[in-house]
Amino acid sequence: VRDVLCLKQWYQRRVREGKKILRAREAQIVENDKQTMILKGVKTSGMVNDVLADMFKIRRQNAVMMSKANSFLPFEDSQSLVDLLVKKDTSLFLFGSHNKKRPHNLVFGRTFDGKILDMLEFGMTGFKKLCQFKQPKIPLGAKPCLIFNGDMFERYPEWGVVQNYFCDFFCTTKTSSINLQGLEYVLSLTAVEPNILLLRSYEVNM
Repeated sequence: VRDVLCLKQWYQRRVREGKKILRAREAQIVENDKQTMILKGVKTSGMVNDVLADMFKIRRQNAVMMSKANSFLPFEDSQSLVDLLVKKDTSLFLFGSHNKKRPHNLVFGRTFDGKILDMLEFGMTGFKKLCQFKQPKIPLGAKPCLIFNGDMFERYPEWGVVQNYFCDFFCTTKTSSINLQGLEYVLSLTAVEPNILLLRSYEVNM
């Protein structure tokens, strides 16, 4: 009888825990800040690793860095990746990899309701780490001012998706007002024909 009671109590506890997890995943009236998962593929390059590390520094308040290498192929079979995102309760991701066909490769993506909403793939040709610039570190929780340069963001729908995604990625917390004294850095994204995106970071001195 004791074993049966213990089993019943364990089952009830597991049911309560499961319901709590499901409620947390339901749509909320006021959504939580969007979380980002940063992860790498089986093979990466030094440049890819540096980018992932710096992106984590910028997003560290609302991001999780996965240290284990993953065999995901986001554009071929995304279900394993989606399952991991749901498990960690993250809706945005950045996946870095490197191979002969796609050198220094980054895939930015986001999900909605447990499904891939969109993915953006970029191949890097040049990168400088944050530590190479002689300036103070970005404070925890600081929100960047995003500047999108070029009319391609308005002329082409695919570039509009790029603009919308990076607004999600870098500005996950919605604000109703801006304190100019708290504006500490700017991220400039420039669209260059035919398919080049330049990303630069600037410190703001008021």
